Amino acid sequence: MNTIQLHEGIRDINLSYLMLAQQMVKEDKSAAVYRLGLSQDLIDVIGGLTPAQIIKMSSSHMLLCG
Repeated sequence: MNTIQLHEGIRDINLSYLMLAQQMVKEDKSAAVYRLGLSQDLIDVIGGLTPAQIIKMSSSHMLLCG
């Protein structure tokens, strides 16, 4: 696996994670806080992200989920 493939894989995982996290926040914030293990402030930020912001954040070379 080369570096480009690795970065594409990370981007795909980040995009899936952020989209799922945002869906969870919109459905039930308190459950999202518990299940994702994130602070209320971060949950509010994720819930308010636009699709363009999600795509930009997912392009990070670091995994956003832990």
